[in-house]
Amino acid sequence: MSSLGDATYQRAIEVLRRNATQRGLKASHAYYNQIWARDAFISFLGANMAQDPALLESARTTLDTFAKTRAPLGQIPNFYDLSTDLPEFGFSGSTDSSCWYIIGLASLFHNTGDRTLLGPDLDAAMDAYRFVRFQDANNSWLIDSPQGADWMDAAIQRTGKTLYNNVLFLAATKCITSLLASASRQPDSLNLLKYEDLKERFTDVFLPGDDSTGRISKYWPRLATHHKEQKVVDMSRRFFLQYISFARIDSHFDTLSNLLCGLWDIASETTFRSIMGVVESRGLSKPFPIRVLDPPYAKGDAGYDDNFDAMLPIQHRSTPLDYHNGGVWPFVGGFYVCALSSLGSDLAGAQLDNLAKANGVLRAGEDVGFNEWLDARKGEARGQYGQSWSAGAYMAAYARLQGKDPFAFLR
Repeated sequence: MSSLGDATYQRAIEVLRRNATQRGLKASHAYYNQIWARDAFISFLGANMAQDPALLESARTTLDTFAKTRAPLGQIPNFYDLSTDLPEFGFSGSTDSSCWYIIGLASLFHNTGDRTLLGPDLDAAMDAYRFVRFQDANNSWLIDSPQGADWMDAAIQRTGKTLYNNVLFLAATKCITSLLASASRQPDSLNLLKYEDLKERFTDVFLPGDDSTGRISKYWPRLATHHKEQKVVDMSRRFFLQYISFARIDSHFDTLSNLLCGLWDIASETTFRSIMGVVESRGLSKPFPIRVLDPPYAKGDAGYDDNFDAMLPIQHRSTPLDYHNGGVWPFVGGFYVCALSSLGSDLAGAQLDNLAKANGVLRAGEDVGFNEWLDARKGEARGQYGQSWSAGAYMAAYARLQGKDPFAFLR
């Protein structure tokens, strides 16, 4: 490790310690005075491995807060607002928070072996899985999401069967199965799916090959017919589609979701290397790791609401190469470095340093770094500083280069 990498790791720990509250891990030093489910559980993928008592306690507290505030139907809140002391489920719901809760519980149990996590916290995970399972609107087993129900909750209007939420659902299915086995508990009324069967459907739908349509026709005949007649999808593509909705099939490259497919052993090694080839050929790690969507949507494109975008605060606007529309997000950069390392790439060390530099970019008047996102043209800091998931994902990448696996619980 370089001295920069080591120093950034220590700074990341301090960021997370500073963001820990009596209710759990809040999203950032600035602006976000909420405990966001996705932010927190992504952060803990790296932080849990540090075996830092304060951070492990914060992870446990975060789980408990969301368990106690889940909806009657099992949904985990989008965030817990520290200002009002109330949970918030979002304007159009939050599909990913319930999946991240389950994944976060599995991560903490794997890193601590604390069997008390298999009590009320597992009860909440079972309720959350049941809720997500019923988000399947067309009996395909894959779940549906309204607009704004994941981390890209602004002008990027992905909806329907989204790659991101279904990657998480697939991981949550593996995690809940493992947790139930560890607790010697039965799935009861969860309608628990078999992981390998769900994985086959996931792959056929989001990475269709020439032999996919026959299988798809048995559970989603309309999609199979669409593939045969419209031929809008290149059946030889080697990265996963972003989403399938009533109106369209979107093939923009969703960096985070494709990386998760590789890191979580959903993609074959050949496909994983192809995904990384897309990142390299399109220069998505420049100026820093990593740009989150490619190509960026332009004004008037389907799936991009430029009228809505114009009404947002400037730090949340998704003009091309900004925010969700191809901006640089250091937390996703952490997954990218993990991916390089897992494939044995010689670039992993250099890109960890590059990610450390990204987390050291400062805005005027602050000295913390770990910004929410950066401008993809010049690498200038945008959004808010002291972001938990930027720090936690860096810790995951740092640990991966030391030979540790932040995702071992998903093997």
